[in-house]
Amino acid sequence: MIQNITKNWNIFRILRLALGLFLMTEAIRTGVWFMTIFAAAMIIMPLLNIGCCAGGNCAVPDRKSSGSNTD
Repeated sequence: MIQNITKNWNIFRILRLALGLFLMTEAIRTGVWFMTIFAAAMIIMPLLNIGCCAGGNCAVPDRKSSGSNTD
C-alpha cells in the first residue's frame, strides 16, 4: 500500500492530485458539501494510483500471431 503512494509518480498523477486538492479547498470554502465527496475521490485516486480502469479491464489485448503470414 505504501509503495503505491510513493512510487510511479508522473505528471498526470500530480495534476489529478492538484485538481482534487483545489476542488476540496473550493468545496470547503463555498460550503458545497456534495462537491467534497467528488473532491475526496479525486484526491484518493492519484494517491492510491487507481482510476476508472483499476482492474485492468480497459487494456487492449495483445495481438496473437497465428503463425501464418496473411500479407
